[in-house]
Amino acid sequence: MTLPLTVIGGYLGAGKTTLLNRILTEDHGRRFGVIVNDFGAVNVDASLIANHDGDTISLTNGCICCSATDGTAEAIARIVKRSAEFDHIIIEASGVAEPGKVARNAAGFRLPLDGVIVLADAEQLPDQAANRYAGRSVLAQLRQADVIVLNKVDLPSPARLEETRALIARHAADVPVLETEQARLPYALLFGVGRGAAVAAWTAGPEAAHDHAAEYVAELLERGPMSRAAFEELAQEQMEFAIRAKGHVALSDAPEVRHLYQKVGRRWTLVPDGGWDGEPSRTRIVTIRIREDLPNHRHARQNMWRVSGAPFASGVDRDRTGVSTQSDC
Repeated sequence: MTLPLTVIGGYLGAGKTTLLNRILTEDHGRRFGVIVNDFGAVNVDASLIANHDGDTISLTNGCICCSATDGTAEAIARIVKRSAEFDHIIIEASGVAEPGKVARNAAGFRLPLDGVIVLADAEQLPDQAANRYAGRSVLAQLRQADVIVLNKVDLPSPARLEETRALIARHAADVPVLETEQARLPYALLFGVGRGAAVAAWTAGPEAAHDHAAEYVAELLERGPMSRAAFEELAQEQMEFAIRAKGHVALSDAPEVRHLYQKVGRRWTLVPDGGWDGEPSRTRIVTIRIREDLPNHRHARQNMWRVSGAPFASGVDRDRTGVSTQSDC
């Protein structure tokens, strides 16, 4: 049995994981084998999990979620070996990956490409496209899409939303656009959309040889509980330097509460996210920065944080940061 393949791409914070959570957990009658970069980003209710075996979570609705920790190719192979159990394969591309490259590499398994879905943040897209480091990746993702999901249309002003629509029309004029909030879409609109644009766009021109890993650095910040003032100082710093940040925060005035921190573009939130479930109360945040924008005072933070960083890879067999964090919404 040959399984159709869908690739879901989009820049950091566009809402890929929110869409994947819906696909995995909602009642749609299809059995998806989903390959994700990081289990920690997938928010699956415990009552929906039938079995959790190493790099694979099996759900009660017949779907499974496989981690790409050992490489996307290995995860595809695990699903293909059980092809009779599934209707469809979905691969989540990393936020800086070109989805056409992911689709092309996965083609080695002779899976028919059903389509490439690219999510875009309605509020942040113009700034992302104009960034001298990130812009090339953002526009390449749009051009390689079979359908663009313009997400978070409830956030920008009317003028900003029109600016975003015009940008997409200039750079991806032939690609259908679906507008939504919180990645809510009928599944019938997402599958069977393939036009082959993704692979063709990736293999044409100089972008095929472009290495995005050289431009991005993923940095892990860790420390114990912190005051709200200290956190707000950190959040302000991330506003200036990080293009994406997410993780859990332990506040000293409420150490029993785990808080979820999310930062996309110029917008950040901090909300309660349950308790620590027996884990130590600890702040752990992953930031993604453009290498040239790394602040000169990084070493000064070593006194209050444990800081580690590495290039943020974007290839089909390297789509991971190695850090378990929360959703890419």
